[in-house]
Amino acid sequence: MLDALFARVSKKIDTSFPLFRYLVLQTETHAFCGSLAFFALLGFYPFSFLLLSLAKYALHWNTAFEVIIYALKDYYPTGQDFLVRNLQVSVAQYGRKVQPQSVAWVLLGAAGFFIPLESAFNRLWKFPQDRAYWKNQLVGFLLTVTCSILAVAFVLLTALLHSAISGIAGPGVLTNALRYTALKASAILFSISAIFLFYKFLPNGKVRPADVLPAALLAGILAEAIRWVYLFILPFLQVQRTQGPYYISISFALLAYVEAFVLLGGAFLATGSERYPWLSLKRRRPAPASNSA
Repeated sequence: MLDALFARVSKKIDTSFPLFRYLVLQTETHAFCGSLAFFALLGFYPFSFLLLSLAKYALHWNTAFEVIIYALKDYYPTGQDFLVRNLQVSVAQYGRKVQPQSVAWVLLGAAGFFIPLESAFNRLWKFPQDRAYWKNQLVGFLLTVTCSILAVAFVLLTALLHSAISGIAGPGVLTNALRYTALKASAILFSISAIFLFYKFLPNGKVRPADVLPAALLAGILAEAIRWVYLFILPFLQVQRTQGPYYISISFALLAYVEAFVLLGGAFLATGSERYPWLSLKRRRPAPASNSA
């Protein structure tokens, strides 16, 4: 009797709230998001180290260096001073030369990140097979390089905007507000661009840009909104009390875990263009006119 009741409730949720069922009630979604969060944690520090080293020793641009520090303090959920202090020490000691170990950790994190992400996308787009391992790694490597170039480009753009704002407005509250707005706009544009690339090129099949661009826009904006909600809730979780010395890493991993649901939720919406026609740029043929008798 309980099995029949559960089956009816599950069917009702599936037909009425398919996105809720996919994100909350489907166990493989949680497994995918947990895997994505782990590999995001694995590559975050070395990637930040490489960006800071590039700004300080390759570009010799203090404004770009400060923009990255500003972005890290804004994005990282807790222990920002601890993170930034250790990054600055690492950059001062090892940043003058390219560190193969840091590059290797970034590539390792990306390699693990794109395997479950492709599998999740292929299930959503109903592509029957995943790529062979070496093909997945090749696509993941190209996406990693592309996203790294995008990250550098958006850092440089934000640094130029910060320099222009400081030169025009001078020091003050307005300048700080404009600098923060420029940073957030650049961060959201980077998120949207990266998510669009994931949706377009990572599934093992043909995906039309018009089908995924609106979902990428929505996911990029929602990721920022969800981060604000997470930052509001985080103090109530008392992570430092329960996780001890691991609370900084756990706080970031939880944020990555939550934002992974946004990434997969956007992909779910992108694959349901018939159910969600407002989320696709695909042109639809008008319904044929009925012949009057």
